[in-house]
Formats: sequence, C-alpha cells, structure tokens
Amino acid sequence: MLNATICTIGDEILIGQIIDTNSSFVSKELNKIGVKVDFMISVSDKETDIISNLKRCINISDIVIVTGGLGPTKDDITKAALAKLSGCTEFRYDIEQLEIIEALCKKRGLELSDLNRDQALVPVSCTVLKNTLGTAPGMMFSISKNEGTTPSLLFSLPGVPYEMAALIPQVIQNIVDLNNTETIFHKSLSTFGIPESVLARLIEKWEDGLPETVKLAYLPNPLTGVRLRLSIYGGTKDLADEIVNPIIKELKSILGNALYGENEDTLEHVISRHLRNATCTMATAESCTGGKIASMITSLPGASDIYKGSVISYDNDVKFDLLGVDRKIIEKYGAVSSECVLAMASGVRSLLKADYAVAASGIAGPDGGTPEKPVGTIWIAVAGPDFCESKSMTFNGDRQRNIDRFSSEALNALRLKLGIQLI
Repeated sequence: MLNATICTIGDEILIGQIIDTNSSFVSKELNKIGVKVDFMISVSDKETDIISNLKRCINISDIVIVTGGLGPTKDDITKAALAKLSGCTEFRYDIEQLEIIEALCKKRGLELSDLNRDQALVPVSCTVLKNTLGTAPGMMFSISKNEGTTPSLLFSLPGVPYEMAALIPQVIQNIVDLNNTETIFHKSLSTFGIPESVLARLIEKWEDGLPETVKLAYLPNPLTGVRLRLSIYGGTKDLADEIVNPIIKELKSILGNALYGENEDTLEHVISRHLRNATCTMATAESCTGGKIASMITSLPGASDIYKGSVISYDNDVKFDLLGVDRKIIEKYGAVSSECVLAMASGVRSLLKADYAVAASGIAGPDGGTPEKPVGTIWIAVAGPDFCESKSMTFNGDRQRNIDRFSSEALNALRLKLGIQLI
C-alpha cells in the first residue's frame, strides 16, 4: 500500500498564528484513492530545514505533499529549496501559468510586477500543475529515495486553502496514473450522549470480537459526540462492506438511539434532513449560547427550508418583550431554570410560527456561578405540537467548550424527541 507524508511550510503555523486545515483535507483525499498517510509535519521558513526535512520525508514515503511557501515575497523560499532538493539549477517560465497571472492581475486592476511574473518561474525538473485561482502553480517532482533508483512523488502546492484544494484533483490523477493504488475503507458511526470511557466499556465485548482486519478508532468531539471509525486497509470495497455490515448491525442493537448517523453526519445534518422530509420547521431561543445553535443549523445549505430563525435573548428584557416570558418566572426561579427555558421555547415557537423549537439558558463561565447553579449548568427545553419539555445538565469546561456542549446537547434533545436514530 502506498504511504504518504504531508508537510506544511511556514512560520505562521509553527507560532500558532494560523491553523493548518490543509493537512486534514489532503489526508482525506489521499485516503479515497488508497494512499495511507503515515506522518504530518510542519517546517519553518528556512531553506536548510525545508531541504533536510523533505529529504527524510522522501526516504520514508512514496508520496510527499507539501503546502505553503510559494508566494511572491522573499520569505517564500519553497521553490528554491525544491530545486536544490531535486538537483536542479535551471528555471523556466511556464507560459500557461504566466498567462493566468497576467489575466488575474488585469482582472484585479493590478500592474504586473516582476514578483508576480516570477511566480511562473519554475525548476525545469518539475511538472507544472496549473493554478487557475492564484499566481503560484503547483509542482510535481520525482525524486529518488535514499539516492537509489526508487522514486518518490513530491507535490508542492500553494498554502492558500482554496487554491490548494482546487489543485488536489490534478495531484490525485497523477498519483493514480503513475502508481497501483489499493483500497482504504472507512466507515464512521456517530454517537451522542455517551461519554467516551462509558462507550468503550459498553461496547468492549463487541470490540474484542472485531476481525483482525478491522481497526477501530474513537473520535470524540463536543459538537458531534463520539464517532466510531471502522477501517480496513486493502481488499475491495465490496469485500469491506461484506465484513462491516453485520458488525454495524450488531452495534446498532447495543447502542440504540445513541447512534444517530454515519460518516460525515452531524446532529444538525440529521435534524435538518428529518425536518425537510417531514416538511416541518424549527426555531431557536438562545441565551448563554449566543446564537451558536442557530449557527450550527444555518451552516448547512438549504437551511431556509427548515429554519425559521432565532431570538438571542441574552438580556432578560428580551425574554420578557419578545418571547413573552413572565417576569415572575425570572424573579422566582431565575433565568437559568426549567420554567424559564420552557417559556422561551414555547414563546419562540409561537412568535416565529415554527413546528418545533429549542431553547437554552445557562452559565457558560468563567463567572456567574453559584453553589446551586455552578458554572457549566445548562437548562434546555424543546417544544413541539404536543409537548414542551426541559432538562438540566452540568459540564466542566472553559467558556467556549461549555457553549459548544450546551449547543450540541440542545440539538440532541430535539433529535431524541423527533425519534432520529440510525436504523
């Protein structure tokens, strides 16, 4: 099976100024064609570091994908480093990329500078991957491992995520054309409401009975729950399906409604899909979550089909004036209470004429807690045509983690009332 290393170049990654999203994207695309990613590394904007680290990557990998360091400024030195690494001293202008650069500058009303023009200057040792969205082309090199005769394919791509992503199909095609690739099979199952340690104990016997060819990974996330990823390396997709399907059927019988989706499914995905199929709508009333629940729902295309809107009632006057919460409720029970969220859910459902509603009020922290209602306390309510129910939970996290947990728990409460589970 082909293996790969992904390398990001740039001091901005190493100092935490930006988050590396390129590596996860590239890894997913390589997995689809049966290339197993063994390593991900980040390297500074220093020529000697780039060359020494990439030499090591080439010696241990069939495929090396490099992103970053291809801009027009002096700190972008990846191209020069790759030329040295490939033993090349000559450069040429790639005419097609130069034409793209000229057109982009003209479209943006910019004068074509030498810095822009030199973006099309590439080592003669590379094959150019045309970049239609930016000025820096992608490059493909074939470099011998350990100075022997077996080559590794090295691809250098721009660090700008949307430019990099647009070049990946060319990368994939070259890998497939030049190598015999195998199948990597992944199947992810989404669970919610069971902590990772409890889940592990619950399915321990099932896990012990997995065939040796099936690898299991636990992937916890406060917004999506714990994903269980089943992986098979090699073979065919049909064979993998034949092995995995009875395993999944057994897991469903163990986990019941805690199992809600497959692969990339999230709580907002399955809820939106269910409401769309039922021709129903929902609304949200949020206090401590500040619009996070609404953001999760509206992050999906076509959300307007099922989502009416939200009232972010952070101030109590908004709860009174827009949601119709009785002032006596706040005076007697407080804003973080069953009575308050029930009134919020009922109020926003009526106000926005939605079929279902979710409401949340809690204490995200770091301040505001009391012995009776400590930081991390959340009250959630869900309302529908024939019900209005509430529940309380307490979490132990920082402000952002609490907000994430509050929001996902609110959506999960609605999911359970809608009866959504993986069947």
